[in-house]
Amino acid sequence: MLVAGLCVLGLFAWIFSGGGGKPPVTPAAKTSQASGILPAAAYSGAPTPTVTGSGSATASPSPSGSASGKPAASKSPAGKSAAHATSSAPAAVSAREPDGSCYPSAVVLSLFSNQSEYQKGQDPEFDLYAVSTGSGTCSFNISPAKLHVVVMSAGRIIWDSADCVHGTANQVDWLSRGVPAQESVTWNRSISLPGCVTLASAPRLGTYQVQARSGTVASPVLTFKLARLLLADV
Repeated sequence: MLVAGLCVLGLFAWIFSGGGGKPPVTPAAKTSQASGILPAAAYSGAPTPTVTGSGSATASPSPSGSASGKPAASKSPAGKSAAHATSSAPAAVSAREPDGSCYPSAVVLSLFSNQSEYQKGQDPEFDLYAVSTGSGTCSFNISPAKLHVVVMSAGRIIWDSADCVHGTANQVDWLSRGVPAQESVTWNRSISLPGCVTLASAPRLGTYQVQARSGTVASPVLTFKLARLLLADV
């Protein structure tokens, strides 16, 4: 009986010491379950492993944007501005009428003088320029009867270069864009009427105006003076 009692006590001691049932949980396994960390493949958009030629797994990033994998269209306003910037400038308007002559709006007249004041014995001289501003070539009448210069006193014409014109009334020149046709006109200080009628040969001293004119175009008005003879020039 003593031996039997010792055997029963030994059996109970073995059971309560862990000798039976499931194996104990290791600290590492308990930590992994408690952390709640999921595998990378469980996250949305995570890289999908692909197998390379060597057999090792590499991460292939998932495409961004739409489900089709195509990049979204750019809607930047800068792109639109660049497109507009490449548009070409409009071409110049033709200066030529159906009959070949210049449109009046395509011709610019200019009048120049090498001095603004003339003394006794000096006849005022003016340089006249006719320029086309349109494309191509066109004909323009530069004869003294059609393209003339008028001298005015207080706005009233006292001399016209066409008053004493002799010869043909047609002298056509072909104007190209930006290339001027030039003429020189000298006022002999006379006061005249059409038909080469001279009213006076010695105008008073003072300020005068001069302008170039054609049948349809006129230049800006230029002002000059007839001055007294300086004592230094006597």
